[in-house]
Amino acid sequence: MGGQIPEASFRTEHGFAIKPELSLDKGPANGLLMGQNAPREGFEAIYLGKHAETPYRNVWLDTRGAHVLYVMGKRRSGKSYTLGVLAEGLAAQSWVKQGESSQGVLILDTMNVYLTMPFDIENTHSDQSDVVKEFRKWKLSTEQLPMTLFRPRGTTTPTAVNSVEIALRPSDLGSDEWCGLFEVDPFVDPLGHLITELYAKVLTDGYTDSRSGNFVPPNPNFLLQDLLIALEYDHDLDRYHRDTREALRRRLDMLRRVPIFSDTGLDVRQLMRPRHISVLLLRELDQQMRAVLVALIVKRVMQLRGVSEQQERMITIHLARADKLSLSDPTASSREKELAEECQHKAREGLPRSWIIIDEAHNYIPSHGVMPSRKPLKKYVDEGRNLGLSIVVATQQPSGLDPSIQRNADMLLIHALSHHDDIVAAEGMINAACPAEVAIDTRQKIEGGRTFETLVRNLPLGYALASTDRANRLFPIRVRPRATVHGGTDY
Repeated sequence: MGGQIPEASFRTEHGFAIKPELSLDKGPANGLLMGQNAPREGFEAIYLGKHAETPYRNVWLDTRGAHVLYVMGKRRSGKSYTLGVLAEGLAAQSWVKQGESSQGVLILDTMNVYLTMPFDIENTHSDQSDVVKEFRKWKLSTEQLPMTLFRPRGTTTPTAVNSVEIALRPSDLGSDEWCGLFEVDPFVDPLGHLITELYAKVLTDGYTDSRSGNFVPPNPNFLLQDLLIALEYDHDLDRYHRDTREALRRRLDMLRRVPIFSDTGLDVRQLMRPRHISVLLLRELDQQMRAVLVALIVKRVMQLRGVSEQQERMITIHLARADKLSLSDPTASSREKELAEECQHKAREGLPRSWIIIDEAHNYIPSHGVMPSRKPLKKYVDEGRNLGLSIVVATQQPSGLDPSIQRNADMLLIHALSHHDDIVAAEGMINAACPAEVAIDTRQKIEGGRTFETLVRNLPLGYALASTDRANRLFPIRVRPRATVHGGTDY
């Protein structure tokens, strides 16, 4: 998979001179490889760009392991563009992807920047345009990437853009999501207490209808109307103040007019398919509903991937046992092969190894405030790598991210930053040494105790500082051109 890597030798528009010499793992075609856990035979990697120092080698990003990658930068610094490069590489059939891995890709698109991603550069722009000339200079090739755009029910996309509608059932939401949707604390706020108890009664416990005296059994597929009826006619809930009950009734009644809720639930498996890019367009949802949808997706991804990961581990065991028993006990060997096939079938019922790419991540994992997506995403960042799940977290406000996740990245790509607090937060996250002296374009020399701050303030558009714990220092890269049309020029 991937094919021959072409020779594209040229200087980047801006060049850096940094000491000491960079030490990093060797990648495909003698390039540089970010994120490798340990040297292995062969490569599983995607093409990221060029090292912006002599001799301008290619930079690759490892995909054999599972990763937590943070991409940060101020507005119009290139971070959303970089996310598109990563997604393209993960789904590519061309040389920009080396290896046989076949992973799912989901972009959570907060601002609908990737609405234009189904359109490729060469079939959109003139051959004489700067964007096409740059694309060809890098020896890149157009390919039809497998891709689907998804829109929440009730939102729209332009006529020329094909998209698939997704919706939520009320029962898709857990009590945490219901509390998060209404911005209440389930442990402190009386309204949070009421929501939690009402949810439990309708979903798992059941209740007695005061009108008839009949017991209403629990319903795992409940609708909004079921919540409203239980709230009105379960006398156990009368101990809550009338104003609290009325506040919840009004909120639930309002949701009946929110289009995203329907009788059709969310199947995360349609969002996570091997070597396929799924883009979820979220801009038209309000922030709390976005966070609820993200929380549900992340929770379900971890559940389904957990099923597959266990089965995949057992496939290796059964095949090894089958090989060992092939001569001494053919019957037992055959049974082990059957068990391996059974595990393969069950693994397909879950999810493949996957990447979640989140643009404007500070909206979902904020440093302060009640947000239903915060807890699931923290768990994903902490535990996802054990399941073969990777995540790319992009933000223009690194200081606005939850502090507990700022230290979990094994790789960082830092575009230009200007706000001091964000620069301090980014510097606290790097896992490689910051050089004491840097020269940009042989004209601007940066040295002293504030090298990092000065450097990130002066990074040109499209350039980033890369940090990985297998490098002896930070190093600058020029991110490669996109094969698909970038929709974030004005962002």
